[in-house]
Amino acid sequence: MSQPPPRGRVARIAALLAAAVLVGSIAPAPARAAGVRAVSNDGLGLAQQAGNPKLVTRGFVGRAGRTAEAADAAAAALSAAPESPEEVWRLWSLAPATAPIGRESIIGPDDRKRVKNTRAYPFRAIALVTFSGSRCTGWLIAADTVVTAGHCVHSGGKRGGWYNVSAFRVYPGRDGSSVPFGSCTAKRLYSNTGWTEQASSQHDFGAIKLDCDIGLTTGWFGYFWTNGSLVGRRAVVSGYPGDKPLTQWRSVGEVDASRTFEVFYQNDTLGGQSGSPVYYDHPNCGICAMAVHAYGIYGRKPYADHNHGTRITQSVARMFRDWSMAD
Repeated sequence: MSQPPPRGRVARIAALLAAAVLVGSIAPAPARAAGVRAVSNDGLGLAQQAGNPKLVTRGFVGRAGRTAEAADAAAAALSAAPESPEEVWRLWSLAPATAPIGRESIIGPDDRKRVKNTRAYPFRAIALVTFSGSRCTGWLIAADTVVTAGHCVHSGGKRGGWYNVSAFRVYPGRDGSSVPFGSCTAKRLYSNTGWTEQASSQHDFGAIKLDCDIGLTTGWFGYFWTNGSLVGRRAVVSGYPGDKPLTQWRSVGEVDASRTFEVFYQNDTLGGQSGSPVYYDHPNCGICAMAVHAYGIYGRKPYADHNHGTRITQSVARMFRDWSMAD
């Protein structure tokens, strides 16, 4: 007959079970994928912070009383040096970034709805990202850190390379020619070796470190990781599709399938929405993301009839946390 576990072990198991209540049915954390580590365009890398990331990192709606003030200040600054019609046209004409495989897709009737008020949270924490003749979507996870798809910061694989960091400009809550929170440039790009060396669709995520703290005004998204199934969870994808340039659109659905590194849904998306958050209003997290949207339909099921994104695992959450804390 087997012996009961020592008291200390029982206490640890009880603590883990109690923590699992935060996100429901959390299995033991997946190990970090072999050989996959955080990297940056300047080669500095990052020292891993002590401890593991929390299962839940809460969203932040912005500083009370600052949003309207900051929006008005941004509008005033732009009125002093407004974007010319030529500049708006240049941004409109940028090619939407697309994943290296598959096409982001409208599946059945187009159910996308335009976000009419991008000054409202969380839409103001979603940004149009422009760079090197192309555009993507990103979302704030800290005052100065924007998450996006890996293929929006690096072309992927050992033969690929980082895009020009000085060409990046990020517009939170942009709505056509309206730029309610102004824009920020980039000072560093982040991704991981699963993307920059292997060009793996399972690791297609990255981030942009901004030269400003606009997130203190716009707020930012929370995010969570779990090893359990995400099937049936509500899923919202909001971003800047290429067929509706410079305006934000969202699609609401649910997760139909989830794997270790991927989340599948039939929300409608098109090129330009790479890097969008896949999120919902989590009871313990607020507006909280579970994946980074990146891919459309291709190959066999579930890829053939679903769009999908890179899942936020414990390893991904750790990178997000470390990038957020970096200078």
